[in-house]
Amino acid sequence: MLIPRNPAEERRLQRAAKDGQITRIAKGVYINAVDPEDLSPDILGPVALMTRRNWQVIAGHLCPNSVVSHRSALVGGITEDNELILSHPTRFNRTIALPGLTFALLKGPAQLPGDMALGSSGLYWSSRPRMLLENLGKSRGGKRTAGKAGVEEKLVEILNASGEDALNRVRDDARRLSPQLEADFGTLSSLIGTLLGTYANGTLTTRAGALVANGTPADSERLTRFRILADALRTTPVSDYPDGAAQDPARTHAAFLESYFSNFVEGTRFSIEEAEGIVLHNRIVPNRPKDSHDILGVFQLILHPHSRSSLPAPADILDGLKERHRLMLDRRPEENPGHFKETTNYAGQTKFVDPGFVRGTLLEGVKLASSVPEGLARAIFYAFMVSEIHPFNDGNGRLSRLLMNAELSRIGRARIIIPMLYHEQYVDAQRALSRRNDPEPLIRALSHIAQWGTLFDYTDVHKVVADMKQANAFEEDPREFRLLRPDGSKFA
Repeated sequence: MLIPRNPAEERRLQRAAKDGQITRIAKGVYINAVDPEDLSPDILGPVALMTRRNWQVIAGHLCPNSVVSHRSALVGGITEDNELILSHPTRFNRTIALPGLTFALLKGPAQLPGDMALGSSGLYWSSRPRMLLENLGKSRGGKRTAGKAGVEEKLVEILNASGEDALNRVRDDARRLSPQLEADFGTLSSLIGTLLGTYANGTLTTRAGALVANGTPADSERLTRFRILADALRTTPVSDYPDGAAQDPARTHAAFLESYFSNFVEGTRFSIEEAEGIVLHNRIVPNRPKDSHDILGVFQLILHPHSRSSLPAPADILDGLKERHRLMLDRRPEENPGHFKETTNYAGQTKFVDPGFVRGTLLEGVKLASSVPEGLARAIFYAFMVSEIHPFNDGNGRLSRLLMNAELSRIGRARIIIPMLYHEQYVDAQRALSRRNDPEPLIRALSHIAQWGTLFDYTDVHKVVADMKQANAFEEDPREFRLLRPDGSKFA
């Protein structure tokens, strides 16, 4: 995606578009792709796909200071009608047609309290109370708002995922916002009151309401699996590795590499040189600000004086996890940072814990964690517990490893770095427990890789990166490469 910064660059891009090297999609916006001449009109070509992937930057350029609102805020961006709905106080009642996507601008206030900036794009994201109020309004054709039924479904999701207090906060915030939005607060308040009354009186109107009314339900299958893992960890000896990178500069360099690998395996991919610039020199990659902040977010949590070496108490696990998640993904409001998921998530054929069971499963799981010997054994339990529950829309893998390593730092033990070349083995070990209730591969895999990071000297960041490259840590295919020790001997 190309946006010229000056007239000379604009002329150069115009010539490239005229020569068929790139595609102009709007005034001052070009896509570094060209559709084939025989592309079917029913298929999204390279230009449309790239436009959709870069909608935030494009919308921020064409419609600065707009707010992602109405149905778009409800569904997380582009709607099923291929629209991105934006609110703006002066630019409204118009559409901007782009390849594969249309921006629909509706009349609405600029940023209000609670709306979140979408990185450095120039856009904002409607707060949850604003989004709910907006979706109770009417829209042309009824496609740009979800209406009462859609809002009620979202309220049930919030109640299941976050409880009564969350609905009360939504109602209080919506009351303050409604005059500025000229919105129907009465309907929203009535819906919330009905749901809270249903909860209090035990009158079950939906399956979701029934789960909440019965208390804080938990996923019994997952709890059985957690007990199997806890039993194995109580009886299986695991190694103990003191932290050799507890002081700066080694601590900072180790945190950088931990964050780099943890993000890379989740799809946030930079070269190690780019990542060093982001983390150690605060050089945000201009066309990837949110990915840059993902790496920074994990890095900052690793070095944070509290989250680095402490875990939430069992009674505080819900708020503790949400706070870490909020800090980690605060530049991704579309992922609802700091809030548990409201729809079920999947990885391939694996279905994670239903939203209504997340809180109860975490509360019961953390009780089991306290029964596991502290140190590496308990760290393994935390890593699997968070990964298996998948309590958030995104960031669950990174969060699971942060909790794992917080347990290790808590007692002065070496944090675990999982290099790219070992990630497939780690995931396979998790699957053995998830699918066959076999905990041994996971205990063996994490006990083994726990030693690998202790073999390196982190004092000089460039030397340790070079040593890890020599050890094949940055390779991804275990069928072609072996993970080595710094001396070149085989490790895994």
